[in-house]
Amino acid sequence: MFYCKKCRIIIAGETMSEHVWDVFRQMPPGREFEAYHHVSDTTQAVVYHSHSYFEIYFFISGHNRIVVEGLDMQLSKGDVLIFPPGVMHRNIHLDAQIPYERFYLYATRDFLNSVSAPDYDIPGTLKRMTREDHYCYHISEEELDGLIRLADEIIRNSDAQEPADRLITRYQFSALLMRALKMMTNLVAIPQSDYSKGMGELIRFINLHVTKPITLDDLANTFHVSKYYLLREFKNYTGISVHQYIMIRRILVSQQMIRHGAKPKEACFQCGFMDYSSYYRAFRARVGMSPEQYRKENQK
Repeated sequence: MFYCKKCRIIIAGETMSEHVWDVFRQMPPGREFEAYHHVSDTTQAVVYHSHSYFEIYFFISGHNRIVVEGLDMQLSKGDVLIFPPGVMHRNIHLDAQIPYERFYLYATRDFLNSVSAPDYDIPGTLKRMTREDHYCYHISEEELDGLIRLADEIIRNSDAQEPADRLITRYQFSALLMRALKMMTNLVAIPQSDYSKGMGELIRFINLHVTKPITLDDLANTFHVSKYYLLREFKNYTGISVHQYIMIRRILVSQQMIRHGAKPKEACFQCGFMDYSSYYRAFRARVGMSPEQYRKENQK
């Protein structure tokens, strides 16, 4: 476990194979689950990104905006966001004068399946809760404070090396996650704002047509703006270029195709790439392994 003046971190879980570790604060390879509790007093440039696992994010304090799949909103204490695998999101810390505190949980699908029950499918519950772009829920400050205490207890016990203690940490993490889900299950999701409605429409347009040829001219003409304006505003909004976003989205689509049985070359052309060598390089850079290796790992 690592401590510093501005953040408190716990890292736990050791048995799952994880291959994507190319984005700020992704879960390291070999982990099933993690919990983090951070306090920052500086702004951070986090780009639009996704994970290959579930993230449950709890906002405690700060002046922040969240961008998720082309939707955005201002955050308030007690807001909880659910990011399933592949969902693109970005947190923007707007004011360095206000300390930014949050804690969040990472968990692989296999880990969540292992702690689910026949009558309570945790991955299925999370997917249902995020249908129709419903990513944000709100719990009371009292409920949030209770979850923070549970998270901090896991942090205090996270250095233990005995097998029994590691198993206790696993159960504590599972209990924390399920208590949070129980709080949110019957809540109505918070609607996103129209802070950047035009940019949200652009992202949703790209998502809808990502497997087809998309040019910058096409996007500029569709949204009646100049190419230079579109490039600048997209980079400001997401932290990445239009081209980078399209490549990431296509790789995510191809990963889903491969997981459902498609061969890599089939996924390559069906997700929008024009040649396999470009697809291979992009896939390996993003996922950390070749498409064929990814197919074999998922067959296991």
